[in-house]
Amino acid sequence: MKLHFENIVSFIAVVEEGSFSSAARMLGKSQSTVSTAVQNLESDLGFNVFNREHSKVWLTEKGERLFQLSLPVVSKYRELVTIAQQMNISDQIVYRVGIDPLVFNQNVKKTLLAFSEAFPNVDLLVVTKPSFVLGNYINEGKIDLALGNPYHKTNYDFNIEELFHVNCWWVAHEDLVTFESHAPSQRVLLMDGCEELLNLSNIAAYNLWRLDDLGTIIDLCKAQKGIAFLPGFLIEGNVKENKLKVITDHPDFFGKRVIASLFWHIHSDFSLFNQWIKKELQTTTNYKQTFVADLAQ
Repeated sequence: MKLHFENIVSFIAVVEEGSFSSAARMLGKSQSTVSTAVQNLESDLGFNVFNREHSKVWLTEKGERLFQLSLPVVSKYRELVTIAQQMNISDQIVYRVGIDPLVFNQNVKKTLLAFSEAFPNVDLLVVTKPSFVLGNYINEGKIDLALGNPYHKTNYDFNIEELFHVNCWWVAHEDLVTFESHAPSQRVLLMDGCEELLNLSNIAAYNLWRLDDLGTIIDLCKAQKGIAFLPGFLIEGNVKENKLKVITDHPDFFGKRVIASLFWHIHSDFSLFNQWIKKELQTTTNYKQTFVADLAQ
């Protein structure tokens, strides 16, 4: 039996990406090319690696076994390709990444640190701005890649790779007076750019403050200066320690989910660096933000 390595690479990509179309995007090939590669692999093996029903595919029992055996080999191959590409980078280059503060959790920070170690010859420029600003920066050629909410209000199109969810909630100091409906004296603290996630008509009567730093918003919230709209990963570290409480019983204040995604210029390729960051985030992030009941208690 002779197995062609490129066919195995295509097979692994389909399993990891969940579909032939996503695998084709990741590999930079057409969907038909990837589909043919998997079919050729099955022909060489003499058995099917996928069950197929309409547009859905899932591993057969033998396909699962083959995946477990093949993955370490393909991973080593990818590592070899990455190192070879790094060796080909002779000059110091700059890679520019924009990150929305609402998705800038610890796993994202770890990924940036790992990037500096994986690509020592690359200068990494990180910009933290709301997603709508990052979208403009991409269109203007100021950054190469953004991590944030690509579904903000914009006239631009982007290439998009969804990665993980971030739940955002309204919080206040537990000693703050219980909110009454239509209480305009209450101050609302918003990260600049969050307006696109919310229906501001519901809170138009409130004293609205827009700030560009989440740390300042948390400090004001701890000082009982208002209620704040914050991502879950920040709330978890501040709820008990700083007596903050998630608001769940007020009609004007409710949570919102953000799909943290990589997005980049529609006419640019999914580069080595883009691919590396995507894989690193998929590997390191087990942070699936869901609402934890005790946050509201």
